[in-house]
Amino acid sequence: MSAAVDLKLLRASLEQRFGEAIVPLPGQAPSRERPGFRTGVAALDALAPGGVPRRGLTLWTGEATSGRTAALRVLVEAACRETLVAVVDAGRTLDPAAWCQATGHSAPGLWVARPPTAAHAVEGAWVAETLLRTGAFGLVVLDGPAPQPVEAHRLRAIARETDAAVLVSTDAGAQWRADVKLEFRRTGVRAGLRAGGRFRRPAGVQAAKGWGSRTGEREVELVDEPTHRLHPDHGPDRRAAARR
Repeated sequence: MSAAVDLKLLRASLEQRFGEAIVPLPGQAPSRERPGFRTGVAALDALAPGGVPRRGLTLWTGEATSGRTAALRVLVEAACRETLVAVVDAGRTLDPAAWCQATGHSAPGLWVARPPTAAHAVEGAWVAETLLRTGAFGLVVLDGPAPQPVEAHRLRAIARETDAAVLVSTDAGAQWRADVKLEFRRTGVRAGLRAGGRFRRPAGVQAAKGWGSRTGEREVELVDEPTHRLHPDHGPDRRAAARR
């Protein structure tokens, strides 16, 4: 029996007894990969079977009212049930109180970081990088302007070191290659208020070619709570502006 097989048997025996407390030295056998984060929306998860992968950089793009933010909120609510999540609201366009309230008492919970003013939106990548370096968050979301290529490279590198997932959600494209990329677009049907005070928002979503996800476009219906609108003191609400 080779030494490599002996090490695998030893590692399996130790993991059976001590679980994930056994971590290999840098450069040695990689630790057991954990699954990525999925939204729970079947049509959306079918485009990216691996979800938002750990140790990778995911990109979601789409104009206002395309359903991108609604999908992001569903993802965050699901991820908060299994890990600590951080959302960097770089553009100050989300309602932090509503997002935290939506997660309820889910453990471990949600952190929302916002710059002091919208003029500091370009610093969102730095904030996301700082949160990632703590190693406390399983998922870090950057909502706002896309980071520069150098910043995106650092985010991906730190995600690999900390076994975390990074998701950039932006209304424009990016000048760097993501591990997974989903593109959201508005459909011809307008969102309507239904029973229970919720908005049903139809959206078209497709996985960009060459990103390893399944190709083709899927029609997705997302449910939005009407509490996304910001208080007037919090700054502009991009959804209200889009409707005007």
